[in-house]
Amino acid sequence: MDKTYKLILLLVFILSNTVMVAQVLEGTVVDSKTKETLPGATVYLDGTTISTITDPNGYFKIYTKNNNASLVVSFVGYSTYRLDNTLQYAGKKLKVLLEEESIHLDEVVVGRGPFSRKQMMKVFKEEFLGESKAGRSCKILNENDIVLYYDVTNNTLNATARNPLKIVNKHLDYEVNFDLEDFKVFYTYKSLSKFNQSRSFFAGTTFYKDISKNKRADKKRKEAFYGSATHFALTVANNAWQENETRLFVEGFQVNPNDYFQMKDTLGLKKVTLIKEPQKEVSSVKVQENLNNTIRLSKTKNNKFVKTNFNILYKKDKQSIVEFTDKVIYVDRNGNYSPIYGILYGGYIGSLKAGDMLPVDYYETIKEMQKE
Repeated sequence: MDKTYKLILLLVFILSNTVMVAQVLEGTVVDSKTKETLPGATVYLDGTTISTITDPNGYFKIYTKNNNASLVVSFVGYSTYRLDNTLQYAGKKLKVLLEEESIHLDEVVVGRGPFSRKQMMKVFKEEFLGESKAGRSCKILNENDIVLYYDVTNNTLNATARNPLKIVNKHLDYEVNFDLEDFKVFYTYKSLSKFNQSRSFFAGTTFYKDISKNKRADKKRKEAFYGSATHFALTVANNAWQENETRLFVEGFQVNPNDYFQMKDTLGLKKVTLIKEPQKEVSSVKVQENLNNTIRLSKTKNNKFVKTNFNILYKKDKQSIVEFTDKVIYVDRNGNYSPIYGILYGGYIGSLKAGDMLPVDYYETIKEMQKE
């Protein structure tokens, strides 16, 4: 084989690998009614540090790095556009139609409500950013864009935002643009007390900008990743319990994960199937009423088993409660999984909020650091 032929083969190999890891999404952003192009629109891959801005002709080109994160397009005065399963559109010319926002968020707020904005903002920050070191370090630069209202008909604190929230996370050294789509805190009755909360959730799209210098945030980011929901999903999907220093418990007893989970490779993802529900034994009680009207309770031999939750322990201090609401979940190579509400958390993981979130491709960063 001569040198020229070897060189050609090498170039073909390099080019084919470049295509695999650097797929391109490109297109034009236009107004849905006027069909005029929109220069200066923000285009990014949700949850990553990958973004661009449309040029004077409304054109954009963005390199996915083989990441299947949703494509998000936002522009002031227009509804945010979201495109899922983006890799199937690689190499095609997209035409993104943005629609003008027709409803002002302030119009949905009727009346003053039972609580002040200051009181509601305090709860919003606790439930959205979190109360960890990272959460407390966060500062929202455009708080005035947050619309808060308490719905007394169902005792719910709601929040929306006129524009994407600009957050500076000093602990993890990120600037985060969070396009808040929904935020709710549910209470058992008219209250803002944490003791009366039944549940809370938020949803939206994010874009991260790394502002760390000299890798000063690497240690803190690793600490945020290990023991998180993403880390747990990778642990289950890769059956890496011992390597990841994570243990699985049911009703206080350590159990073998292989008795509960089955893993299978499918379409570049890990398919995790819950093959056995965690259960606890409940004693059956027989009620007897004596002639003197006293009641006697006695256990019977017919005990029954009812569904319970898993407990997981990362190292010695990060303990979480885990419930699988779906028996099948799909996990990618970075630990992101779907359906997103297929796993519910309490304890340590349940306490983590937006302030503890990392880019969805962060695990790739850890693997790169391990190679160095």
